[in-house]
Amino acid sequence: MEPNLRLVSLSDIQLQEEADQKRLKRLIAGMRTSKVVRDPPIVATGIHDDLIQLDGTTRLSALRRMNCSHAVVQYVDYNDSSQVTIKSWVHVSKVNRDTFLQRIRAIGGIKTEPFQLGLGLTLTGHPLAAVTIIFRDGKGLSVINNTGLVEKVLLMKRVVKLYEELIERNREVSIEGMTQLREFFRKHSDKNVALFFPTFAAHEVYALMQRSVTLPQGITRHVVNGRVLGINYPVTMLEKGTPLKEKEAYFAHFLKTTHLRFYEESTFMVE
Repeated sequence: MEPNLRLVSLSDIQLQEEADQKRLKRLIAGMRTSKVVRDPPIVATGIHDDLIQLDGTTRLSALRRMNCSHAVVQYVDYNDSSQVTIKSWVHVSKVNRDTFLQRIRAIGGIKTEPFQLGLGLTLTGHPLAAVTIIFRDGKGLSVINNTGLVEKVLLMKRVVKLYEELIERNREVSIEGMTQLREFFRKHSDKNVALFFPTFAAHEVYALMQRSVTLPQGITRHVVNGRVLGINYPVTMLEKGTPLKEKEAYFAHFLKTTHLRFYEESTFMVE
């Protein structure tokens, strides 16, 4: 199926996750130098007549900071699993173990459950965990609250905020099995901890949006079948000062003259 690229108003897009402020500054600087948006954000039908951002919150935030009124996005059907599936990212880095655990346990209104890699549990640990922390030696703990969806996300935000204060979130990876986790730690001797987050269903993301609750940045991982990359769209054709008719004419020409090549194999992108 041909990808669905659209020119849309930024005001019509709701963000379902927070932007990474450190990455935002770097992205704005890069876009001002290159004068293009390399990859289109991913959106779907949101609440009422709006769109919901599934991927690319930092790009959308950068465009808003750069005095743009529009964005070129790739639209997908959030309810069609052949187009998009939802997973979660894993954050890995190096921390002072004792300090990190002490600060985690100091968060009010939670309980923690010890975790041992290889004892039959999934990498996300306890089913009610907002986050499960696993160290290089396979030991860790699940951070749990026994309340609803919104409360879980608010707890997750507190954990991620603490995580950001303690360590640089310098790597986001996909690790889906214990063998992969062991292999990752074997290859990366400079890392000693991995943080695993629950995977949210589409209806849960919508429920959070209705409550005006956004997820922490870098948690939800939307896997899009037939994702478009490398459009290198001119920022000037998205700015507020460019007349709408000129934007629409340029976008129509872009669609007619752009040639897409489909790669069926999975890829690694150097960033």
